[in-house]
Amino acid sequence: MTNDQELFAAIRALPHMAITKADGEYRITYRLASIALADQRQHSADWHRDHAERVAYYTNDRADALGTAKSLSVQMVRLLDRMTSKEAGR
Repeated sequence: MTNDQELFAAIRALPHMAITKADGEYRITYRLASIALADQRQHSADWHRDHAERVAYYTNDRADALGTAKSLSVQMVRLLDRMTSKEAGR
């Protein structure tokens, strides 16, 4: 990634991922809607926000941010796929 705009676009294009930047650090985490979906809405919106922070990854390196976002995205896709498969098998 050559600049923040490209990095943000690339990460936001990934399923389930969100990115912000403050004080030179990128914060990579899951979108709140994805957390709520995986949680099957068992907890409150405050719990979802807290969870997003608990799993957030901070870095000042663009390549690290993108690599981490890709990895987390794959994990969430797999989790939701497993959940869908279990529900279909009921």
